[in-house]
Amino acid sequence: MAETASPRGRWIPAAVRRPTGIVESMRWLYLLTAIGTLLLSVPAPLSSANEVTGPLAAGSSLVLIGSWIAGYRRDGSSLWLDLIDAAALCVFALSCPAPAVVFTFAFSALWYRSLYGSIRRAMVTCGAYALGICVALPLWGLVPNGFPMPAAAPIVGTVPAMFLVTVVGRRLGSSLFLRAESARRDAALAATGTALLNARDRAEIYAATDRAAAEICAATPGLRSIGVFPDGRGSSVAYPNGAFAEPPTALPAAVVEIAGDGRSGVVRDAALLDRAAGQVCDWIVIPSPDSDSNGYSLLGAPKRVPTEAVLAMTSLLNQAAFAMRNFRDRQCLTTQARTDVLTGLANRAAFTEALEHAAGPVAVLFVDLDDFKAVNDRLGHAAGDELLREVAARLTAIAGPSGVSARLGGDEFAVMLSGLPAAEVDRIAERMVAALGEPVRIGDADATVGASVGIADADLGQVENDTLLRSADQAMYAAKLAGKNQVRRHARQSRPALAA
Repeated sequence: MAETASPRGRWIPAAVRRPTGIVESMRWLYLLTAIGTLLLSVPAPLSSANEVTGPLAAGSSLVLIGSWIAGYRRDGSSLWLDLIDAAALCVFALSCPAPAVVFTFAFSALWYRSLYGSIRRAMVTCGAYALGICVALPLWGLVPNGFPMPAAAPIVGTVPAMFLVTVVGRRLGSSLFLRAESARRDAALAATGTALLNARDRAEIYAATDRAAAEICAATPGLRSIGVFPDGRGSSVAYPNGAFAEPPTALPAAVVEIAGDGRSGVVRDAALLDRAAGQVCDWIVIPSPDSDSNGYSLLGAPKRVPTEAVLAMTSLLNQAAFAMRNFRDRQCLTTQARTDVLTGLANRAAFTEALEHAAGPVAVLFVDLDDFKAVNDRLGHAAGDELLREVAARLTAIAGPSGVSARLGGDEFAVMLSGLPAAEVDRIAERMVAALGEPVRIGDADATVGASVGIADADLGQVENDTLLRSADQAMYAAKLAGKNQVRRHARQSRPALAA
């Protein structure tokens, strides 16, 4: 039970401090009301008590208070507590000048007890209370209280009012429960919205959604949920939340049939889901608005899935789908900002970033095409673009999976190689010159260019990456001056020397 932390309440012991939740706060208030009205009733029997009725009044009062507090602390009532209350009520009535004194606090106690369990549980409590009070009438003569025999009609006639009060109290309790559940679901959705806005990848989106689904199930008694994502192999990965006898981690695809439009679904094998839940449930399907995931959620509950839970889960899935779309859009924008549109290679910014994150010794190969302008003039710019795409593909193939290839602009390319000896870097550069000199078939014509390659390498961590790239550029110009289709290496130096 949550507790307040206001400065005014710090001096109050935590055990009796008013909690903050709607239901918990009301139970606490009704408990104090029941105890308070009982204490106000105690002077009636004590004022005319004898050696028998005095201890009976005091003892039964303590038993009732202890029983109510026990129910409050265990957050529920039970048949045993009802029987204890009924016996204590009977004893208290026998110690009073008239049994009707019990009604002073019995109604408050019924309101308090009605905030626990179901309506049937509340009716059982009311019946036990009524029985305890009515049993005092035939036992009246067995207690030496010195009081005249009370009339039975007023006592028995009040019993229907007890049941009416219990029904009203239970209705009020049900409204409080629904408000508390709704507030908890709303809080979960609000927190999830914030978490999804800050999510950086799919895993964080899925984790935040799963946490919210668990909170919605916890806020809705009896609710179970299963997030389902088809794995493409005839089954689906399952993420259960709520009370399951056998929490499923996978479901056959045939359990649920999703409509062609992806907006509705039908459960085909409810028995399998019931076995997993441990009881017969009503199951409904909520397809995900995110069409790319092909996922859906299953909601189950005994008798009927609450409409409020369906709305909350639908809202959660909408939030998750929106977050996924935003994530994909951000990925797309990031990719576009780091990718050369024509060739699909990294652009200058992405290449520079790759240099910053490289480990160990690194070599930069600056590649400039020879006689590219002649191809553009002879075959047109569309053919030139096709040639550049082929050049990009050949560079990528030669650099291998560990290399980073980029188009810096126009007909200039760069390749980064990490952790390779200088001799291997030189061999790769020679292969590039040979491969890029091979003709490229474009339409009905062959296009042929050459390539001049400059190499600069250094150890990492001591100089700006632009300096290394500029050194490779200078080496490339040296290759062009040497007659094109050449490889030239910038004299290997430490990075501080390069920076100078």
